[in-house]
Amino acid sequence: MLSALFADNPPKREFRAAWIATAWALDFPRSNWSTSAMEAEIRTALDALQAAKFNAVIFQVRPGCDAFYNSAYEPWSHHLTGTSGQAPSPYFDPLQTWIDEAHKRNMELHAWFNPYRVSTSGNLNGLHSTHVYHEHPEWLLTVGSMDNMEREDRFSDPLNGIREQSIILDPGKAAVREYVISVFMDVVNNYDVDGVHMDDYFYPYGGMSGEDSPTFAAEPRGITNISDWRRDNVNLLVEGLYDSIQVVKPWVKSGVSPFGIWKNGVPSGIVGTSSYYELYCDPVAWLETGTVDYITPQLYWEHGGGQDYGILMPWWAQTISNNNRHLYVGHAPYRMTDFHNWPATELPRQIRRNRNTEGCQGSVYFRLRNGVMNNPKGFLDSLRNELYRYPAIAPGMSWKDDLPPNPPVNVSFGVNDESNQLTWSIPPAAEDGDYPHRMMIYRSESYPVEALDAANIYAIISGDSTSYDFETGADYFYAISALDRLHNESSVVQIAPSYIDISHRPDRPVLFSNYPNPFNPSTTIRYNLLENAVVSISIFDMSGRSVRKFNQSQVRSGEITWEGVNDAGQPVSAGVYVCHLQTRDVQASIKLVLLK
Repeated sequence: MLSALFADNPPKREFRAAWIATAWALDFPRSNWSTSAMEAEIRTALDALQAAKFNAVIFQVRPGCDAFYNSAYEPWSHHLTGTSGQAPSPYFDPLQTWIDEAHKRNMELHAWFNPYRVSTSGNLNGLHSTHVYHEHPEWLLTVGSMDNMEREDRFSDPLNGIREQSIILDPGKAAVREYVISVFMDVVNNYDVDGVHMDDYFYPYGGMSGEDSPTFAAEPRGITNISDWRRDNVNLLVEGLYDSIQVVKPWVKSGVSPFGIWKNGVPSGIVGTSSYYELYCDPVAWLETGTVDYITPQLYWEHGGGQDYGILMPWWAQTISNNNRHLYVGHAPYRMTDFHNWPATELPRQIRRNRNTEGCQGSVYFRLRNGVMNNPKGFLDSLRNELYRYPAIAPGMSWKDDLPPNPPVNVSFGVNDESNQLTWSIPPAAEDGDYPHRMMIYRSESYPVEALDAANIYAIISGDSTSYDFETGADYFYAISALDRLHNESSVVQIAPSYIDISHRPDRPVLFSNYPNPFNPSTTIRYNLLENAVVSISIFDMSGRSVRKFNQSQVRSGEITWEGVNDAGQPVSAGVYVCHLQTRDVQASIKLVLLK
């Protein structure tokens, strides 16, 4: 029953993103190198994602110590013009255009960096003279090459015989870490990005054979084990970046997308290459120190086998939620059409499992053109028509900011022959000085409009808007709220057109979503029935055990408040619960999330 409930109750808050790879021009640019063609590519891609109700993109801005933006540190990428260091002509800034166009569509833009890879060019001597390859040869570390088959499996795209150069910036050098953080912060300081994002290339997949021993001897920092030292090198980079962002733009999110297995054998039954031992990165350490906002493990496996999605994803969800951070799963829809030949049912099954798992807040898909826009086995259709049929906003990050903006004021609804217009005034700043970043408009056939029901979200628009036009000829009720930069939502202002009698009865029984949700310490649950009835409301935990019961006799509508306690008045633990309403003729359920 619970699985069916959650599948039929799409979340209002869910991170929905696609990776846009620029390494080897896998996703962008795919046309010729003209400015107009590249700008058109950006608009086309974002239009397609917006139509499928995605709310974020993760755009690769630094594939190999080069830039898809006007960098103060590194040359323009050769993938933009064919020549390293040459800006697009006529001039345009790809990152700025991606940001502007994403924000027009009310989507987040996360800038994706490869921290250590030196280049994606097969001609290192052809790199611009300002490239780090030429300017700082003392920072370079040559290691064993990655297997080409693994690369083709990773990218699922022809690479024209180009093999990745096995040269990285040496993570053990303090000067390298300072430089990489400066490159990141150049973007954070000069562009209106919503997040920064590191991928999984830390130490090479091909492994280490002591190539960094001289650096270990010169800069050990008191660490005696070289494997621990390597992991600490990466930890210092992640921590230094996070701390730097907090100083200048604390609302900017910091995320990392590690390989999907933390340690071989963890959790039980999982086998394979691991982040911890082979790549020397330790996502659990970042969670424990609070130096990331979200983790996007690359769970590029199906259900079953030694890398069972049904085992790995819940382990990540539990580990990440225990540390009060977000899990956005990295999915591999491209594997439906490469040699893996996944069935069309696999990705929808994974998304539904995400929604049924406490601590999983969304999905990121690898990648834009081969996995999303090419609609493998109808996957994009399944998002548009079913799984993403309603909009969603990104989950809030309470550890960064949990103060909502003030709600819109002077809300009114005007009617004329050509349109119905909802109008409002921008509210004063909240206590933290924030004004609305976006406005959320709801529309429903029932009053009051249930603002926690994703199906009632009608439009998400710019925070400086003060009106919205609707078509005439239909009787609807409306509501509006304000969102800040981190998607904290204000209280909701309800509005009913004057020509509609708001005392009308509903045309169907409704168990509204609780508010607030997630909640602590209490939440309110409302319902509206077609006729008076004896109502029984029960709260169950995820194992199906009843923890709290409420009864109301001969009522048609009402509300209860649950304060997170059981029938004995004892506080229950944090987690996901199910509220089930039952009358003689009606049954309905919703999901509740209690935070501590």
